[in-house]
Amino acid sequence: MRILTVDTSDRSIVGLVSFEGGAFAEESSYRAPDARRHVEALAPAVERVTAGARPDAVVVGTGPAAFTGLRAGLVTARALARGWGVPVYGVSSLEALALGVGEGDVLAAIDAKRRELFVLRARPMGADDVSVLSGPRIVAPEALPGILRAEPAVVATPDPGLHPELAGALQAVCEPVPMARLALSRLRRSQAGEDVCLGTAPQYLRRPDVHGGR
Repeated sequence: MRILTVDTSDRSIVGLVSFEGGAFAEESSYRAPDARRHVEALAPAVERVTAGARPDAVVVGTGPAAFTGLRAGLVTARALARGWGVPVYGVSSLEALALGVGEGDVLAAIDAKRRELFVLRARPMGADDVSVLSGPRIVAPEALPGILRAEPAVVATPDPGLHPELAGALQAVCEPVPMARLALSRLRRSQAGEDVCLGTAPQYLRRPDVHGGR
């Protein structure tokens, strides 16, 4: 089984992941150098990563993230899945980021603009899933020290240099293999009768800037 992953919660990351004999492997990937120009980057990235081959499924990060970048990834993933005739599954970008960190409580954080962060606290459940302890929500960077004193956790974020309060955080992004692991785990749980969301509705947490705030 081959899975195309697309995430635009921060920078654009596109990957092709194989799942054979119970093992996941990243076959190819594209990681944009920064969080700009999602729309322009995605089409050539997908072509490069897939080399024209059709995957068996598409997994897309649903955020939370800024409106424009997140929308670009979701629209692209849905269109690709429809054109290929394959299923598309949505997973939380913050949950996938936390899963990629490993063991222990993780506070995953993504830039929310306006000097704010999208954060989610999660605890990995083995290699394939996480338990969400709180969030997602929007916090000011200045609130992080108090949050971590009350509930210690490893902070993971794509850009530890973004705010002084992120100094010492683990640099991490929404990687293709954790996205694929999370999606297949949720799919198995759904097939077993659990109420698990795999939809591609975006998590914005606030209204777009054009509408004037949260």
